[in-house]
Amino acid sequence: MQEFLLSVDGGGTKTEFCLSALVTGESRHFLSGSTNYKIGEADAERTVLLEGVQHVFQEMNITASHIRGMVMGMSGMDSPEDHAHYMNIALSTGIPKHRIYICNDSELAFYAKGTPPGLCIVAGTGSVATGIATDQRKARSGGWSNFISDEGSGSWIGMQALRALLQYCDGYGPYSKVFDYFRSSFHATTFTELPHILSRFRVQDIAAAAKPVMEQAESGDSFCAGIVSQAARLVARTAFSVFRKLDFEEEQTVDVVTVGSLFKSSLFTDSFMKNLCSMVPQDNFHFCGEVESPVLGGVTLAKILFP
Repeated sequence: MQEFLLSVDGGGTKTEFCLSALVTGESRHFLSGSTNYKIGEADAERTVLLEGVQHVFQEMNITASHIRGMVMGMSGMDSPEDHAHYMNIALSTGIPKHRIYICNDSELAFYAKGTPPGLCIVAGTGSVATGIATDQRKARSGGWSNFISDEGSGSWIGMQALRALLQYCDGYGPYSKVFDYFRSSFHATTFTELPHILSRFRVQDIAAAAKPVMEQAESGDSFCAGIVSQAARLVARTAFSVFRKLDFEEEQTVDVVTVGSLFKSSLFTDSFMKNLCSMVPQDNFHFCGEVESPVLGGVTLAKILFP
């Protein structure tokens, strides 16, 4: 019987499934919706995950018995309670518990390009830094929710920009030209209308506001560039805290893997690297570059965990 490895990269915006044949290494990719149960509608993540796995099985004409191992890297997997929540869903696929490994999505992304010891820094809708030592010790900072953590993330950037916009609308903040873009895109005739619209925004709406800020920053807008530079500094600080937790200053080389929409900006990436390097006395970083497909890290990890 042919066996497969299944990797699931569960995010706040989309979830990607990758099925890899154990012998040939051939893989198939499938996409679905959000599976971060902390920001979505109740039980939506269960439906997306179970329907996604069943779709994979049907498309490939296989069953749970064909799965040698499944690795699930989930956004919002932060505590034992989160692990139990996702494990309960995973077991409903029919795959036995000893063939399932569940982790935060940053750990999954790390293995897409990195080798321990190293850091994985995620900066997209949320932000989190994870470190994995040679002896498999792990540490993490950030990513504890959009409202009280995720500093420097897309949600954080969107929040800074929209807060400044509201201050301008209310008459006690300075003007920035990006505000005109927001007024138009939010279908407001005047700035007076905007506070009523913004008060109904969800987390995803706030995070989406980061995109025009990033674009305007790249174009030289000083207001937006200031927000992006501060975001990069905060993300670098989060990464450095993990570096210290794992005593990486003793290592000759530390892989640094980056993933997330913010790293598509050269301004953000350059500022992040500059800030991170300034915090470490010795230069032992090996920047591996941005991960385009974190789900492939799950396949690499599955090969290690389920030989």
